[in-house]
Amino acid sequence: MLGKQWSYLLKLIQDVSAVFSITINSFLILLVLTKSPKQLGAYKWLMIYISIFEILYSILDVILVPQHYSHGPTFLVIVGIQNKLFGPSGLTLLNSFYWGFFGASMAVFAVHFVYRWLVVSENPLLETFNDRRIWLWFSIPLWYGLTWVGTGYILSAPNNSTSKFIRENVKEIFELEFGEYIYLGPFLYETMDDGSLKIHVMPFIGLGIISATIVSSVIVVLVFGYLCYDKINRLVTTTTASVKFKKLQRQLFYSLVIQTLIPFVLMHIPAGIMFLFVFLDIDLGVYSAVVSMTIAIYPAVDPIPTLLIVENYRKTIIKWFGCAPKTNSIRNSTFDSSKT
Repeated sequence: MLGKQWSYLLKLIQDVSAVFSITINSFLILLVLTKSPKQLGAYKWLMIYISIFEILYSILDVILVPQHYSHGPTFLVIVGIQNKLFGPSGLTLLNSFYWGFFGASMAVFAVHFVYRWLVVSENPLLETFNDRRIWLWFSIPLWYGLTWVGTGYILSAPNNSTSKFIRENVKEIFELEFGEYIYLGPFLYETMDDGSLKIHVMPFIGLGIISATIVSSVIVVLVFGYLCYDKINRLVTTTTASVKFKKLQRQLFYSLVIQTLIPFVLMHIPAGIMFLFVFLDIDLGVYSAVVSMTIAIYPAVDPIPTLLIVENYRKTIIKWFGCAPKTNSIRNSTFDSSKT
């Protein structure tokens, strides 16, 4: 029954998080379109891009109700087929898209850091964000996502060895018969009857590919994050940039840093720990559902730093929800916001 209890809790967290994610990301899109300072430039389209991405991620999470599950040298994303809008084939395809969203999330923030560096360094490549070439930047997360889709759908597809290995364990924990769910996930190796170890090559190739995407994304974030931080600090000590420009760039940088920490803490670190346990053949079992829960929470909390750190948005929220002091202080706050 423990698996059933985790499933009920997971469903509740996914539903609540999805409602909150759709609401807060839609609110952020509204603020970006109506209350952004002029100095924001093309960055507002990146902010809208990630908000739409997170809304779609939440919707897919609710449709699938995916459960991450680790058993020995395999980790799976399991989706029950009962009371679903799609059949097993459709759910398997959507499950691979779910993998794709996870992979694309890393590239989204890498692109953000590159853009922030282009702005503060006044690099000529910044012009590529001001015309149709911006779609080339937007396509980078798409390619990352498609890599993960292919890894899930092709290299980690169900097979007889994996099904035989997980059938009884899933039935015992989740009380699901084999035909009541679909899954995607690599089965890395198995011990044969004679004691020899059989390595499954294709899943290892898939794991190597997605590991490469993770490493490349982390390197881009760290390198361009440091370059942004260094450049913004040097901006503060010079007089060539306006005070408003410096202030806004610092706000956006810190917002982006916190926004990037959120998926690392809620998605990549839990998933990385699960990958490690799979390599070490340590069975997490039903407790792998923690990964499903943290992934569901991510789109709901990710917009919050932008809403609180960017001054224009923060002041607008205070004004709209009646939290600002009365009389002159409101007029002063509104006047300050309009100036930025």
